[in-house]
Amino acid sequence: MGAQELHNKDPWMKAEDIPNMDFFFSQIWIRAFANNMENSVGRNYRKVLGVFDGVDMSFYYGKNDCLEFTKHVLKKITDDPPFGHTINKNIVELSDEMTDYTKTRINQHNLKEKSNAELWELMNGFFEVHTRLYEWGWLSNSTDMFFPEYTNTLKEYIRKKAKDETEVNTWLVPLTTPDTESEENRQAKEFLGIAKEIGKDAYVKNLFSKDIEHIRLGLPPAIRKKIEAHWEKYKPLGFMYYGIPYAFEHYLKEFAEFFKSGKNAERTFAEMDEVIEEHRERKEQLEKQLEFDEYHRELFAVYAEFMMTKWYRRYAQITSLYHMDALIQEIADRLNISNHEMRCMLFEEIEMALKEGRIDRALLRERTIFCTLYAEKGFCQVLIGDAARKQGEDAKEKIDMDVKELKGQCASLGKAVGTVKIIQEAADMTKMNEGDILVAYATNPDVVPAMKKAAAIVTDQGGVTCHAAIVSRELGIPCLIGTKIATKVLKDGERVDVDATNGWVRKI
Repeated sequence: MGAQELHNKDPWMKAEDIPNMDFFFSQIWIRAFANNMENSVGRNYRKVLGVFDGVDMSFYYGKNDCLEFTKHVLKKITDDPPFGHTINKNIVELSDEMTDYTKTRINQHNLKEKSNAELWELMNGFFEVHTRLYEWGWLSNSTDMFFPEYTNTLKEYIRKKAKDETEVNTWLVPLTTPDTESEENRQAKEFLGIAKEIGKDAYVKNLFSKDIEHIRLGLPPAIRKKIEAHWEKYKPLGFMYYGIPYAFEHYLKEFAEFFKSGKNAERTFAEMDEVIEEHRERKEQLEKQLEFDEYHRELFAVYAEFMMTKWYRRYAQITSLYHMDALIQEIADRLNISNHEMRCMLFEEIEMALKEGRIDRALLRERTIFCTLYAEKGFCQVLIGDAARKQGEDAKEKIDMDVKELKGQCASLGKAVGTVKIIQEAADMTKMNEGDILVAYATNPDVVPAMKKAAAIVTDQGGVTCHAAIVSRELGIPCLIGTKIATKVLKDGERVDVDATNGWVRKI
């Protein structure tokens, strides 16, 4: 089937800019959006475009189509709130299925013993389970990430009971805070548990004031074992989608910075619990005060669950992609191409290369530099060179760079004044100081250390189910999301005034 939607009149809308996002992973969800969402909600996106500049990518929807899809999914939830719980249940189950697949099936120690056909079978199995995850896993994002339809639905209900918009935002945050801990909080608590053990021994604690080599050589076996277990569990987070997993020394530096800050592990642990308990108590109080009916209680509960399951999925994906790298490298070695070139192949091309020896090396080299991937129902197209660059340019939106104030959604209450630091990936964290304003397209688990230093967080991307919203609430710092252009119009070193409660950030 040829392209039917590519040149329709629906203008392109940028959905996300994502650093270290490769073609290999992206083709799974780009193609799922156009072909497989109907399996869960009866409708696909009509057209989706990915633009790949090296290992950075942007992707686009048709603007009107994206809004229609958002409303379609939200209507299914508002018509039948238990459907929202079905979404969350499937996200968890399919995330576990994918993680189990990659951990148990992709064993780097025996890949060389497998035939090309067996390698393809492993690759195809991953593609299938990951695609099934997206059929359900993307639904939470779709309701609020690009158009705040779910948030606005909940706000409309609160407005009937609040005296002004500030009160609406002030109530929305606790009412949509999950009752369970996030993956981030669990990781942080495990870290603090080890820090607590270190703090009991003056010699070991003092060791962390020295350089990394002294720390590494001087660690007592029992403490080393605990840190190594933490590292093994969480090192894939450094890999993100396509990068380098955390080295053991990463966590030695984290512990060194923690003790240098003068923080007390036991007190910090207790403060985290206090924040969660305060949110829980405030939530219960507001539900009684506002006299929630069962229908709206369910709508708020589904929304809060989305904050948890979205990141349950994301952690599962990062872990699975980390394990898949061994398979990707084995196939690349057999085909005599680079890891990056292998990652620029469509799944059909991987199958042909492994089974029939058919591979276009020059084409793959071009794709590593710049390419686009377009998908709609039953059609997929990859462009390179001038044609790709024209397609990418045609999709770009015009931005007013002279604005002094940006509007967004309140993800976590509060105000702050500080210096802008643009933090797009882990490599940017060295410029972050205590009290700075962290500005990002979106935050991810690899930049949490920088988030802990922030006086406030501002993001381009929207959706109160986003990572920045979850972490900022647990840290108790202001967070403004969905500004769309903050990373474009704000610069490192500028002073800004952030009022997350009322939804704005201004240049000073």
